[in-house]
Amino acid sequence: MNWNEFIDYDRNRIAWWLYLLVLAVGVVYVGYSFVGMFVLGVFLYYASRPVCDRVSSHVDNDGLAAGLTLAGIVTPILLVVGYVLLAGLRDAATLSGMPGSGLLAPLLNVDQLTTNQQSLVQTLVENPSRVGSLGTDRIRQVATAATTALGAVFGTLVLLSLSFGLAFFLLRDDDRIAAWFRDEVASPGSAAHAYAYAVDDELETVFFGNVLFVATMAILAAVVYYGFNFIAPPALTIPFAILLALLTGVASLVPLVVGKIVYVPVVGYLAWVAAGSGSASMIYPVGLLVVSFLVLDILPQTFLQPYISGNEIHMGIMMFAYLLGPMLFGWYGFFLLPLFFVLVIQAVRIVVTDLIHADELTPDVDAAPSLGERDLGDLGDEDDEDTDDSSEGASSASS
Repeated sequence: MNWNEFIDYDRNRIAWWLYLLVLAVGVVYVGYSFVGMFVLGVFLYYASRPVCDRVSSHVDNDGLAAGLTLAGIVTPILLVVGYVLLAGLRDAATLSGMPGSGLLAPLLNVDQLTTNQQSLVQTLVENPSRVGSLGTDRIRQVATAATTALGAVFGTLVLLSLSFGLAFFLLRDDDRIAAWFRDEVASPGSAAHAYAYAVDDELETVFFGNVLFVATMAILAAVVYYGFNFIAPPALTIPFAILLALLTGVASLVPLVVGKIVYVPVVGYLAWVAAGSGSASMIYPVGLLVVSFLVLDILPQTFLQPYISGNEIHMGIMMFAYLLGPMLFGWYGFFLLPLFFVLVIQAVRIVVTDLIHADELTPDVDAAPSLGERDLGDLGDEDDEDTDDSSEGASSASS
């Protein structure tokens, strides 16, 4: 190769790299514009992947397995969890004196309505017969408010549809994506491959294990609190039971504390009320304490948490991620900040120590070995087997 050919060759590569850089900037911009849809889709993927793997063992078609998982299993669970969340928001609104729309404004964009429009809509909802008595200007305001509300609902439906679509394609094609990554980007035995493997494994724990554990604990707490309200006299009922159940679910992420931070003050309040009603009434708070200790403390620490969440991830770190994420980014911060924390933690575990000491990058875990897989150096054989399996599955699917 002479000098002119070398210059042309080098210029050609530089042009391609510049072009790819422009495309990367475009991808980042699109991802930033639709970050909520992206992180929700990633959450749905990791939250449903263990279930989809079980379904795939009985269904030969990957697309059918992904569709059955999302439509038949994930969607009903999300509807139940969504109902509990909305009921909790209603209780929080009642407790704080804030209208429900004020709590839902970041998600539904109701802040686009003026104060007069919100007041008018509330009046019409409470008394629809007043529509006929409105003037032209007021009817125009109602139409504007209704159009804004319908636009917000439509936007939410589109967001959910696109997120489910992203999760579906990831569930269907994840084996092919993983095989391409191993073949073209990071070969087994490299630091990049170990990092990607650790992140993937940890995200499944975070989004499937932890969220499922929080949802399970919230539902168990709701059953305990509402069951107590059904048995106890009206003076000793638990106020805002759904909201307290949600707080119990979130508090369960804290090791050892579990639900104590919620149900112990509730029992103390009920004991104080029962003390003024006579000694016979003390049986109710004592019974609630015993049931809560068994169902919301012993059961999760002994069986649920090790089985659902695993013991490798630091629950306290994830608790901060779940709580601070919505405060920092809005509703999608609940999924975005845990994802970011996982990326940071695994980089510290695998890469940072080698970079600081100017050592060769290896797939070995050099720091915080308790926060994830302890041995990532022997992934080559496993990945070769996975590659063979995915290749056979792809060839059988194509045939």
